[in-house]
This record gives sequence, C-alpha cells and structure tokens, in this order.
Amino acid sequence: MRFGLTIEEFVELERKPIARGDQPLTIEEAAEHMRQRGYCCRPESLKLLMKGRPLEASNRIWSRDLIESCCDYFEAQKFFTPYVEMCRVLGCNYFAFLRALKDASERESEKYGTQIRMDDQLFVMHRSPAREEHPAVITFTLCEDIRDRLICVEGV
Repeated sequence: MRFGLTIEEFVELERKPIARGDQPLTIEEAAEHMRQRGYCCRPESLKLLMKGRPLEASNRIWSRDLIESCCDYFEAQKFFTPYVEMCRVLGCNYFAFLRALKDASERESEKYGTQIRMDDQLFVMHRSPAREEHPAVITFTLCEDIRDRLICVEGV
C-alpha cells in the first residue's frame, strides 16, 4: 500500500496546484509539492538526494518525472510527514484520510448551510481497524462543540 498521495490522488482532492502548471518547478516548489503529497521533504533533502548527479540540485529542472522518482524514493524510505505517518500506523493511506475529511466537510457544510473547513480539528475521527488485507476505514463526525456553535448560528 502506498501511503503518500499519488499525483492522481493529489489532483482528485483538489489540493493546492503545482506552481506554473506543467512547467518545470524550482527546487523550493518541488519540495513544497512533495510535502503536500505527504513526504517529509525540504529543498536541502532534494539537494542531498541529487548530490553527485550531473547538475547541481538548485539548477536542476524539476520535471514531473523527476518529482515522481523522488516521491517513490521517499515512499520506499518511509520519509513521511506526521499525518502520513499517523495514517501508516492506523493502517490506511493519506488519501483515505483526506478523502474522508473532505467528504465530512462537504456533508456538514451542506447540512448547516455554511462552509465548514476541511480541518481535522473540527471533527472527531473514527477508525475501523484494518482487517487482513483490507485497510482501515476512516470516517469523521463533527465535534459536539462545533455542532453547538453552528446550531446557535455562531461562526466556526
């Protein structure tokens, strides 16, 4: 099971788009994109990873293929952000976590007629543990205090 987001999952969740569309990214943009996908990555990490390769990392053209290659490396080495590491321990992947959170946010926004952020601090996470080859199932319900505030027409 892959724990970090694939590019397709990243796009499906409508995460912050990669800067400049399909154009090559700077090292800083590439590192930010990889962090958004759940990999513990900084420009310095990329420089170390590319050390000894023909181009200096800071001058490298960070194409989609090179970024995917780095994401594969970080996945294999388990260099994850804290949320992805939490998902790994819980037996699900980051996409399942974010998808469930997005669904809960959209469901509650529609129910209360106001935008409720996709923020796990507003929700209670529920987990059905992984069974055999099936990953854990993650769901979210609105926290009671947040629900009370919405009922009283207070902002969240």
